[in-house]
Amino acid sequence: MKSKKGQGLPMNTIVIAAIVLIVLVVIIMIFTGSMGSFTGKIGNCAERGGVCRASTQCADETEVLIGKTTDCEKFGLPYCCVK
Repeated sequence: MKSKKGQGLPMNTIVIAAIVLIVLVVIIMIFTGSMGSFTGKIGNCAERGGVCRASTQCADETEVLIGKTTDCEKFGLPYCCVK
């Protein structure tokens, strides 16, 4: 007699289904506009506790340049340094 093995979903199928579900949720968030508030906080120097600067040089070694941000560019100071 042949032994019967239990049938179930292979692990690859479960992993792929989880990835597809995550991608689907991200796409829904993008199209519904939920990502706008999140991306606005990332590009905001003041929200991160930074200071706008005109050059890529920060004031001292305790500050780190995080690059150009949208709120600093409004004032003509495109770079943001965060302590």
